[in-house]
Amino acid sequence: MSRSSSDILRVMRLAIGRRNSRDPDSTDDLLLQYVNDFISLTMSDEFKIFEQFRTLSFVIDETTTDGVYSFPSNDTSDDFINITSEVMASLTDPVGSSVSWYSLNLYQDPGEFYSYWGVNNEDVLIAGQPTDVLYHGNEFVFRTIPNDSYTIKMYGYQRVSELSTGNSTLPYDYWMRFVAYGAAKQYAADYRLDQEALVNIERNYSRERNLLMKRTHNQIKTQRSYPRF
Repeated sequence: MSRSSSDILRVMRLAIGRRNSRDPDSTDDLLLQYVNDFISLTMSDEFKIFEQFRTLSFVIDETTTDGVYSFPSNDTSDDFINITSEVMASLTDPVGSSVSWYSLNLYQDPGEFYSYWGVNNEDVLIAGQPTDVLYHGNEFVFRTIPNDSYTIKMYGYQRVSELSTGNSTLPYDYWMRFVAYGAAKQYAADYRLDQEALVNIERNYSRERNLLMKRTHNQIKTQRSYPRF
């Protein structure tokens, strides 16, 4: 059974004790804003769940002479909040029918990356096949700079999309109570609900969070680990 924004608001109202939708401090629009703030600003960053794991794909080419790509941008994506250690590259239009993917070394420490490649040396770099990439702040820096068009695939965690106004459907029904109590938790803090209400909301939020983490753990533990050498 699918769950929607109206189900979230129903549980949230029960949690905060504000059941009158005509109350200016607990209208549907106001509570939905708390729900979306939780989804976009808190949920995606607090912990990583299995359902958020996705592939980010974009193209780099010889027109970018310094090898620097903003992240997020129109070329990359504003949906991703974290990149893992796996980065793959392939010629976008390879000769022949076969597509050959290879791994790039991913750096997240600028000091380590630039101690090898040097700083501000774009003018002396010779274009070729990229082998390394620095992911830092809001940039990807590729070295060496590409001599052709390459498709890049990275693996990481995608931001959860906000719910639109109206009766929007949640991507997964079992998120419903977790989102409801997460939004209620921030509402309770802002509106200074009494301590008993705060404790009750926090207890239920922790329970729902643990259930989601257990689901992710059960999915990941079936995956066979493999050596990274």
